Amino acid sequence: MFMETGCGTEYGNFNNADALFWLQERPQCESGSLHRKLAGLAFLASFAREVNASLNSREVVLAAAKLLYNYFHYDLAVFSFPPDTGGLTAFSPLDAAGCMSGYFTARESFPELKLREINGYRHLGLATPGHSRVPGNSPAVVEIAGEGMKITLYCGEEAEGKATHDLMTGIAESLTTAMRNAREHDRVKELSVRDGLTGLYNRRVLEEILNMEESKRTPAPLAILIIDIDDFKAINDTFGHPAGDRVLSVLGKLMQDNCRKENIVARYGGEEFAVLLTNTGLTAVAALKTAERMRKVLGAQDFAFSGRKVRVTVSIGVAYSTGNSVAPKTMLARADQALYQAKRNGKNRVCLHGAKHTEIMPEKRRRAVNLPAALSLAGQQQHKSSRVSGL
Repeated sequence: MFMETGCGTEYGNFNNADALFWLQERPQCESGSLHRKLAGLAFLASFAREVNASLNSREVVLAAAKLLYNYFHYDLAVFSFPPDTGGLTAFSPLDAAGCMSGYFTARESFPELKLREINGYRHLGLATPGHSRVPGNSPAVVEIAGEGMKITLYCGEEAEGKATHDLMTGIAESLTTAMRNAREHDRVKELSVRDGLTGLYNRRVLEEILNMEESKRTPAPLAILIIDIDDFKAINDTFGHPAGDRVLSVLGKLMQDNCRKENIVARYGGEEFAVLLTNTGLTAVAALKTAERMRKVLGAQDFAFSGRKVRVTVSIGVAYSTGNSVAPKTMLARADQALYQAKRNGKNRVCLHGAKHTEIMPEKRRRAVNLPAALSLAGQQQHKSSRVSGL
């Protein structure tokens, strides 16, 4: 006694009529099974090709969502990635009303999922919303799990027959590989535009952004701040280059934290930084106030090297343009000139280019004692103490 489960026909004690029926049905059954396998293999080949055609992680996910919809005709698809590689992304071919049923079901597994954040039918390349299933029907859930990711599809029951183990494994492997390649590409790309020590944009990115500003039909007002750490060489000479690197890293983060998101902070070179201000309605006075606030924040930062408390000061040169009077590239040169003026006037201050008397002075010279002199004095005192202790 045995059973052919694929066709649902038992045989053992069967008569001639049963045998004839089995002989007629078996080829059709095998043909249907072969057709499904071939369709699955064709889809898998297409899926692997399409998701690996881009090195942009967003485009990879979008391609996967479109392909999976064409094959499974889901009502809702939820892509779950680690927070640092995309987090939660969802797609639905339905309008908001039609998506509600699948959304409430998905919330049980993904409580952080928001209905307004679900990518709609246009993202899937559909001209009009798809048709929702009969209300009250429990959707079939198809899960595709891979390395650091999971895709959950809320579909009709017919999708379960397509979701073979081999197909799910192939989809997961292809998408995992595509996302890994995209992340690696993003990492390499990020290294090419970021300064390795501070994590800020490098000078090349700043210049490219300036070129973009110059090409705008109606350029907006902008200001450039060039910030230079006063007497930075004394830090390296006294405490070593690791101490200098720490100063650069900490001050770079402080600049980033004290700027608006739309402003660009870059390491300009050596101990110099640049801040590009493009705020709506920006004025020269506002740029000067921002620079002065930055000077105070950076000057208040404490460092401890070799058991000694150290503070550094910065000089800032500011160049301002209404947006159509000065080429952005020229702005960098003017900010450099203003920085030179701040240095020549005694450091630890802010100067605006083109305004001889527009300078923000430190408060009654309350800045730290000149760093090289202070370090020299500290060294003399230490040497004197060593001599006394040796008597």
